[in-house]
Amino acid sequence: MGKPPREFLEYSSSELIEMLSEQQGMTFKVKKIDGQFIHTFCSGRLLSKIGLTPQEVTGKRLGDFYPAELAAYKESFYRDAWQGKEGIIYESEFHGVFYLVSLQPMRRLGGVVELIASCVDISELKTREQELRETKELLESLYESSVDGICIMDVGGKVIRINHAFEKIYGWPESELIGRQAPMIPAHLENRFDEICKHLHTQKAIHFETVRPRKDGKTIHVFLTLSPIKDENDAIIALTGITRDISERKKSEDFYRKADKLNAVGQLAAGLAHEIRNPLTSLRGFLQIMQSGRVNKKEYFDIMLSEIDRINSIVNEFLVIAKPVRTKFQKQDLIHILHSVITLLETQAALNNIEIRTKVEDGFPLVECSEMEIKQVFVNILKNAIEAMPCGGVIRIHARVQEGSVMIRIADEGVGISESQFPRLGEPFFTTKEKGTGLGLMMCYKIIGDHKGGININSVVNEGTTIDVILPA
Repeated sequence: MGKPPREFLEYSSSELIEMLSEQQGMTFKVKKIDGQFIHTFCSGRLLSKIGLTPQEVTGKRLGDFYPAELAAYKESFYRDAWQGKEGIIYESEFHGVFYLVSLQPMRRLGGVVELIASCVDISELKTREQELRETKELLESLYESSVDGICIMDVGGKVIRINHAFEKIYGWPESELIGRQAPMIPAHLENRFDEICKHLHTQKAIHFETVRPRKDGKTIHVFLTLSPIKDENDAIIALTGITRDISERKKSEDFYRKADKLNAVGQLAAGLAHEIRNPLTSLRGFLQIMQSGRVNKKEYFDIMLSEIDRINSIVNEFLVIAKPVRTKFQKQDLIHILHSVITLLETQAALNNIEIRTKVEDGFPLVECSEMEIKQVFVNILKNAIEAMPCGGVIRIHARVQEGSVMIRIADEGVGISESQFPRLGEPFFTTKEKGTGLGLMMCYKIIGDHKGGININSVVNEGTTIDVILPA
């Protein structure tokens, strides 16, 4: 060491004072002189943080540098410590800085001769406490003001706490449910909370609808969400059950479901009338021609029988609604079906001064389809084309093979369809015709869709409409 003991002590004392002045907190000493508590030492960075210097504190009373109210508050702790009370800890605040003071009496010859205090800055801690307090108040407000019923349960499903909305939904007050099985949990899940907790370890929440009883015995439809409350080790320590009463929504759904059924019945009735009217019109036209005695073609009898069969087929389709059956597809000659439809509508076209021209490319393959349904599509499209040409003209039909599919293009020279009407094409009861129902095109879309095909429509007002029917080859 090489230094005399006195010099060594002086060196250590100065080093200690320097160390105390560099500490983040603050240390001070107090003695009682002439009945007054006088500060004999004060050092540390916290001192400057609260806006004081050692010179302003050393040799001074509390009232010399603190407001009277704060000085009186702190002096009460000085008195307790001077009387020998151990372990005095209190909080103080000055100039927006919060600090924690630990006050310790120093005894000599059986009496207290000095107080030593150690202070720690807790401003950041107080800020966090305030933030936590505000967050807690916010969550508490949301918890109590929520329109959804909230129930906090232990991992066994026993109620810990519920909010006011939960009481209102189920009718039980909180006092009657604490410690009991939560009433929103269905019976089949009451003994499966171990499974639920395991599931919630990997999932954020479980959602399901169920029907639960109220305290008054009435049943309500609820949408239930179960979510976990976890500790810092990711272990589930509780569960939250959020209940939303959806009884009114269910009533509305039932109402609209019934309304949809009635609407569907109306559409079916209109569709039936629409689809039967086409062959009936053809039959009536052939009968009028035959009644006039001008023609007597045997082929007309075959067509009329075919139309009667079609009426029967349409009726059978509606009967299938009660007992649906899968449509049976067979390889069919699409061109033969197309020519039979053209023959069927030739007379009506001629009466409207319309010529139907057909072009079929070589090598047209057989196509797997339902003959009756495809015939129904061609009839609807050609009939629409005829009705769109009140001043006559030409309907051009082009059948060609594409890569992996076949296409039948039917182009008229009619009034066309405006661009604003395109998005609604195919909707039930939307039509561009004065007496149309819109069901014909809707059924065409459905039939071709069932055949894994598609319908493309292009149209220009006052120039005509082109419809491409595409089917898998």
